[in-house]
Amino acid sequence: MKIGIVVGTRPEIIKMAPVIRECQKRLLPFFIIHSNQHYSEEMDKIFFEELQLPTQDYNLNVGSGLHSNQTGNILIKMEPILVKEKPDVVLVQGDTNTVLAGALAASKLNIKVGHIEAGLRSYDRMMPEETNRILTDHISDFLFAVGPAQEAILIDEGISNNKIYAVGNTVSDSLFQHLEISQNNSSILESLKLDKGEYFLITAHRASNVDIKSHLEELLVLLTHLHQHFFKPIVWPIHPRTVSKLKEFDLKVPDFLLLTPPIGYFDFIQLQQHAKLILTDSGGIQEEACLLGVPCITLRENTERPESVNVGANVLVGRNKELALNAMKKWMDDENYSWENPFGDGKVAGRIISILEKSLLPQSEDIIPRNEDISVIGLGYMGLPIACLLAEAGYQVKGIDISTDRVDMINSSKCPYKEMGLEKLLQKVISTGFLRATTTLKSSNTYLLAVPTPQLENKCDLSFLNKAIEQLVLVARNGQTLIIESTISPGTSKEIQSKLLKHNLELNVVHCPERAIPGNTLFELKNNDRVVGSENSIAANLVKNIYKTFSNGQIFITDTTTAECVKLVENTSRDVNIAFANELAEICHELEVDVQHVINLANKHPRVNVLSPGPGVGGHCIPVDPWFLIENTESGELVRLARHINDHRPVVFADQVKKYLKKINGGKVGILGVAYKADVDDCRESPAYALLQELLNSGIKVKYHDPLVMEWACERLSLAELQVWSDVLLLVTDHSAYQGMKFSKFVINTRN
Repeated sequence: MKIGIVVGTRPEIIKMAPVIRECQKRLLPFFIIHSNQHYSEEMDKIFFEELQLPTQDYNLNVGSGLHSNQTGNILIKMEPILVKEKPDVVLVQGDTNTVLAGALAASKLNIKVGHIEAGLRSYDRMMPEETNRILTDHISDFLFAVGPAQEAILIDEGISNNKIYAVGNTVSDSLFQHLEISQNNSSILESLKLDKGEYFLITAHRASNVDIKSHLEELLVLLTHLHQHFFKPIVWPIHPRTVSKLKEFDLKVPDFLLLTPPIGYFDFIQLQQHAKLILTDSGGIQEEACLLGVPCITLRENTERPESVNVGANVLVGRNKELALNAMKKWMDDENYSWENPFGDGKVAGRIISILEKSLLPQSEDIIPRNEDISVIGLGYMGLPIACLLAEAGYQVKGIDISTDRVDMINSSKCPYKEMGLEKLLQKVISTGFLRATTTLKSSNTYLLAVPTPQLENKCDLSFLNKAIEQLVLVARNGQTLIIESTISPGTSKEIQSKLLKHNLELNVVHCPERAIPGNTLFELKNNDRVVGSENSIAANLVKNIYKTFSNGQIFITDTTTAECVKLVENTSRDVNIAFANELAEICHELEVDVQHVINLANKHPRVNVLSPGPGVGGHCIPVDPWFLIENTESGELVRLARHINDHRPVVFADQVKKYLKKINGGKVGILGVAYKADVDDCRESPAYALLQELLNSGIKVKYHDPLVMEWACERLSLAELQVWSDVLLLVTDHSAYQGMKFSKFVINTRN
């Protein structure tokens, strides 16, 4: 895979630096095209040298000019380079004319385009950058959005979800990588005689602020107004564009402004980090100020970085001096400000390159490794398939289970239960070493809990989950991520977060409820939509990107309690609908009509979909989740009634069996199928258990046959033996093996 990296301005060089380093680290071939659209060579050259980046392979030297002229020149000069280099993908970052021209040139040559910082919108079409963003997004093949807000914007504009990856912003990578280095390599504060926290910093270069004389005058008045109230030094590393406009308009710069020529990145980081407050019209500096914890006043009336405003780190004032003064007073009066960082964790470039590798490198049986490890705790019906899919996606996966027998089976590439396609996938990931099962939990970047949460007295039994948490606190470290896949009652994630804090552990707790069924688990894990719940947007996006490595479905981000409710509501809805079908069966029985015939005819209506009645509800989800949903509520009368109706169904069929046996003077029942649903070996919450108990309590002898379940709560016979032994057969599970079969004994069919 060969990558073309296109830059044109200082911010693009800074934000592309982590991507360049990631390519170097992974030994990926790449080349750099620099349009040099800045106004002076020192504004770019200094950053390549200071950041220790390789010199650009191509410098287009387009310089400044009208937008169409500049864009056209870049297109003309870039096309032959791309024809010669033949990259697999061209990466552009941001919203400049260089970005649009680079994306257009690549797209016209059928080269894939990756847009870093996709989905940013100011909704101000007077800004040329807005046009550049929109056009670039709509011709890109990989859209690396900062977060869920930008992802939602792109989807609303009709861009396929499969192209969009919410990864954070590489500005966080650059800032975090260079923060400590800048402290050791910058003496800017000493040279300017500035005290930490005792000056304001301003940058202003946008056309809307400096290209019109009256606007630039307003800006100078605003700065004078602030200085008169606070008497703080105002440092202004002035852009060449602004310098030229001041000269053109013959405007005098106030003496209190401390002007500096363009400065290096390390010096600028230090100026930002130690400023009392930052005023800017730059989008990137809004992000950096937010990341550094420095209040920001944006000299614009809109922003494509609304997250900084939403978390309370930024205020939009335009050039209104009163709004600016009010914002300034707020920050000066309250120094106990803090906010959540919405822009990234410093690992964004790695995620971008991993996504490109997965998509563009030749696909083979070999697994492409990732630089991350995940511990999957609980290797049951959901934990093992997820562990295998994560391992296939290149993560180093440790599967943790308390059963030594299960661990030994998995390490021997033997699947502990029947699941379509799972054993083949298990063999692949075990043989390549990307999955290893163990009974010992060790520290990992990410933990995924997929332990059982059974029902106990109509409440969620968290005993397995709590035992896993007890082990987790012994090995986890601050900043790691905990994904809870297990089904839990609303509010549990927050309770777990509180428990961890009591152990002085600050983990990113995320709930991503499983949404798959045994028998078709791998397919559904890959193709169903998913919900990711977290109180931390960065953590949510980290987890979202983990799931996107194997999931084709759409992934929605919400808070933890909503995510907990979503899974429970899905299954509660099904439980209520099944209860209606089961109640309808009783009604039709009294009316002496065929319930299935009634349902079939009713379902001819386009807006009607009545389910079929059955012997009750089984599995770990539908009969359990409704209780979890209403566990801590007084509401839920309909939910409780549905549970009663469905739990009563085994009694209804047991009564039918007893009546028939009395009629023929018999006493032996053969149960056909004990799994909770057709063609699986999963017996959790199967209505067969309740039927068995009802019959045994009445002194009736019971044996069973199931093509998939070899051991159960009573003796298993072959199908032929069961027909000879029994007086009546009771079909509980409609396995496909029973379809069309003729039986020698009367069959009571609970599945209609």
